[in-house]
Parts: sequence; structure tokens; C-alpha cells
Amino acid sequence: MIAQVVFDLPLDGPFDYLIPEHLIPQVVPGTCVKVSFGNKTKIGFVVGILSQSTFTKLKPVMSLQDSSVVFSGLDLSFAHKFCAYYGCSLGEALGTMLRNKTDHSPCVCRDHKPMASLYCCRPDSYAVKIQEIIDGYTDSASLAGSLSSPRKRESCFLILAPDIFRSQTLALQLKGNCIFKIGMRSSVFECDGRYDCVIMVDEEDPSYKQESMPMYETRHVLLMRYEMYGFDIAFVGVSPSVELISMAREKQIKTTEKLDVSLPPAKVVDLSNYKFIPGLLSPPVRDALEAALKAGKKSILVLNRKGSYRLTRCIDCAEILKCSHCDSPLIYSRSEGKYLCRHCTYTAAGDTVCPKCHKPSWRSVGIGVEQLQAELKKYFPQAKILAFERTTKPAMKSPETKQSVFDFDILISTKAVLRFQGRWQAHMAAFIDFDAELNRLDMRSAFNAFSFALHISSMALEAVYIQTRKSPHYVLRSLSCGKTQVFYDEDLKLRRECGFSPFKHWIKISWRGKSEKSTHQAAWQVYNNLNQTVNYTVTPPLADEVGRKRDQFRFNVMVQANHVPQAMMFIKSTLASIKRHSRVIVSLNVDP
Repeated sequence: MIAQVVFDLPLDGPFDYLIPEHLIPQVVPGTCVKVSFGNKTKIGFVVGILSQSTFTKLKPVMSLQDSSVVFSGLDLSFAHKFCAYYGCSLGEALGTMLRNKTDHSPCVCRDHKPMASLYCCRPDSYAVKIQEIIDGYTDSASLAGSLSSPRKRESCFLILAPDIFRSQTLALQLKGNCIFKIGMRSSVFECDGRYDCVIMVDEEDPSYKQESMPMYETRHVLLMRYEMYGFDIAFVGVSPSVELISMAREKQIKTTEKLDVSLPPAKVVDLSNYKFIPGLLSPPVRDALEAALKAGKKSILVLNRKGSYRLTRCIDCAEILKCSHCDSPLIYSRSEGKYLCRHCTYTAAGDTVCPKCHKPSWRSVGIGVEQLQAELKKYFPQAKILAFERTTKPAMKSPETKQSVFDFDILISTKAVLRFQGRWQAHMAAFIDFDAELNRLDMRSAFNAFSFALHISSMALEAVYIQTRKSPHYVLRSLSCGKTQVFYDEDLKLRRECGFSPFKHWIKISWRGKSEKSTHQAAWQVYNNLNQTVNYTVTPPLADEVGRKRDQFRFNVMVQANHVPQAMMFIKSTLASIKRHSRVIVSLNVDP
């Protein structure tokens, strides 16, 4: 008998191995075996059994890695579907699943028809809403019906949180005798019948996107698994993704609350009315801060730019000070007295001389958190002003809740402030440079800015100010009138016109390598082969937003497709037909 084996490697396979007679009853599809692969011994996954092979000389299976069947038939079917969509090998799909299996017991497919539900609520009521689902859960019908009915049987729940900070907050807030587990994105592969209901919190959070191969989207994987394994699923959040809203409008999932949520309108400050007023703070924001300080209330200022200055240029020769490992300008940190790279750990001393003219004649421009902090100290010298970034450590711990807290009157923060969402609030919040969120090179930049504003609004008890020069933008129109439907209607319209998700999909093929010439040539070679067909729209190779990052040059080709698995099959067959450069790494990303 012949075992078809795949490995957790970017190699499609399968590879044939001879099964010794004493192992024939034990080696079945779904088991893990130890085999010789090249000149090394590796663990492989058996995906099929053959009576004979086309190869004459076969290596034998050395031993069983585990006596039990690790993957059921449903697991293998899901792995095939997963790798067909995300472009990884079958072995990589099974390896990803195995790393997140808590036990090797076979999954059980439930009989009732699965159903997904969408809930919209404010972040400060997440724990209450989740507890209502848990307490009211009886079966799949209860998710679309009454949530107040008592549970008829003991049920097991999995709650997916976007990051460790949100999971800690939910763990502290949730109470009761229900059986539940809180996990992050990799826990989605545990959903195989052992949980009756999976609750996904803030599914639009970028942290749910895996950034290494296979680059999966947690929401999509969860939907794939619940359709196959038959558990219930509920989405809880204040700003559901555009893809999820589209599914709800097409009745693919049920909504238990009105999607056109009315929120307190944000106060949009048009900076074009204050062209000749120096500084980063507009008069309305400055007056609001002063009023909050007089009333003894706390304020949050959001500026998603760390450091003091974003760019440093030589006065004499106009040379831009860049990272020696990345094509990225260095950020000057006044508090640390040195230059920092935003993409790697490279730093440069504050007295660094120009590498071109060898003179220390630098001039730094741009705005950052530290620069805003210095300006605030001039206006409010008596206030406790704290700057918070991702690397900032809390000043103390509350003895009652054991949570990290800060002592401040005004908190200046990047997006990292969202890690304390649900733990504490301020009375006033303001975006200093909201246009930077809208101008990102990303099809989701408008949605990310909209979602960011809603989550910051949940941390503000009274008012939210947004400084902008793009007041007619539909994101700002939606926030100013407090109607989320205004944003979703316009964004879905634009995505349909541009051919973006959920109407069409883009697959990004990325090449990275230490040689710019060989990496660029590899990208062009594949592009020339892809461009021979008229079935897909293919863009020519372009340098990444940061062309060189961590000493590796990066080029991308984008392929537009209506059906992802079909397009992925075409791309992988094209890649397989071309000799791969040994030192160039290729990765595939669906809807980046």
C-alpha cells in the first residue's frame, strides 16, 4: 500500500511513501507519520492511500507520529477548500490547523442547519451583549429569536477577540457559570464541532488578518468552517465590515439589531477656516480642552504618528535621512534623542551627520505625538499631559481591578489607545490629523478611518472633535450626522464601481529578495505569463509602498478576479511553470 504524504512546506505534493506491512492497518488518511524527506526526517500528513504508485523506488514510512487519527474527513475537506482559496499548499493548511488543535478527538458535525447573526452595539456593552447570547442560547434558532429565554442544556462557547488586550477586558467583564473560552484569530481553527456557538468581537479589526503565509482572513475562515461543521456564529461590534454589511443586506446572515445605528454626531472642524492660525490645535479644540480642564475632566487627543518629526532633510544637499535597511525616512524622537525606523529596529544617534555632504545640518518637518505634547505644554502648563504610544508602559496598576491605568488630564495617543477600550473613558476626544487616516494607500482606508472614529467615540462621554481639510468626504458626512448608513451606502457604491471586495476580489502576488534585479526580473517573468490571458485584469510589477524593507526589495503584481479559487489555480499553475529564483520568496494575499 502507498501513502500520499504532504508536509508543512510551500510544496504542493503529495509525495508517495511505501507503507510497511505492520503499519498498514494504522496508516490511514488523517494520521501523522515520520518519513525521510531529502536528507532529513520530517513529520508528514497522510492525505490518501493508493494501491500502487507511478514511481518504482519509494521510501518507506518510518513510524507513526501519533497513534490516533489527527484529521477527520471533514478536516481534510476543509484543508482542500482552504488551500484552494488562499493559495497555500495542502500541507501548510494542515500544519496551520494542527498548531491550533487542542486535542485529537474527531470533530462531530451537528445536524441542525447553521446560522450566522449580526449584532450592532457600542463597545462598552460588548460584555452585556455576549452574556445575553450565552444566557439565552438554546439552539441556532435562539440567535435570531429571543435572547432572554433560559438555556435548555449546557453549552460551550468560543469568543474570538482581536488582540490580547481586548480578550483580557472581556475576561474581566464576563461573569456566570457558562462554559466559554476566549481566543484570538488562530483559535478559529478550533471551531470543529466542540463549540456550540462562536462569538466574534469586532470582526473588522485588522488584527484578524494573518500577515504570514497562509494569509487568511479570520472572518472568512470562520464562515467557511461554520458552513462545514454546523455550529452557530454571532458577530458583535459597533462597526461591522463592509463585507459583513453586504451579506446582511443580501439576507445571507440574519441581523438582530437595526444596522442603521444612530450615534452622537461628531463635531467636524474644517481647518481651511483657520489657515493663518499657527499650531496643531484649532480654536474649537483648544477651547474644548480648556473647558474640560476647568471642569476637572479628562481629554484624549488622537494623532496616529509617533515621535516628534516624520521626516528629516539636510539643509545643504537636500538628502533625506533614511533607514539603512529600509527605504523609509527616519522618525526623530525628541524624548529619546535619536532617529527611529518605523519598520525595523534600526536607530541613529541624534548627532548623525549627513551621509552625502558629511555635515550635521538637519531640518526635521512633519508632526508627531511628541511635537503635539510640546505645544500643549505651552497652552496648558499646569495640566498633566501624557503621551502614549505602543511601547509606552502604564504608570501603575489599580489595586481593585488589577488593570493598567494612567494619571492624566490630557492623553495624547496613537491608535494604541484602543487597547484600553472598555476599561476607561474620557469626557472629550479629538482627532488632530484625521486626513492622514483617509489618505492611506489601501482600499479599506475610508472604512478603517470610519471604524477608528467610532471606537474613539465610544471612549468619549461628551464630545468628539475631528480636525480635517476634507469635510465633504462621505466618512465625515456620516460621522457629522451620526448615521452609519450614510457611510455604508457610499462605500458599497464605490467598491462596486472600482471592483473591490465584496463584489470582486484582488489577489496580490508579492516577491521579496535581497537582490533588486533578480526580484524585479522574477516579478516581470510571472507578469508576462499571466498577462497572456484575457480572463483577468493584471497590473504590471510595481515596487511596494516601502520598496525595501529589512534589507529585502519588494515588488507586487495584482490580479483581479470574480472567483478566487479559479484565479488562484491559474496563478499557482503559472508560478509552477516558471523556474523559481532560489533567493526570491513569493507570497499570495487575497484582498490585502
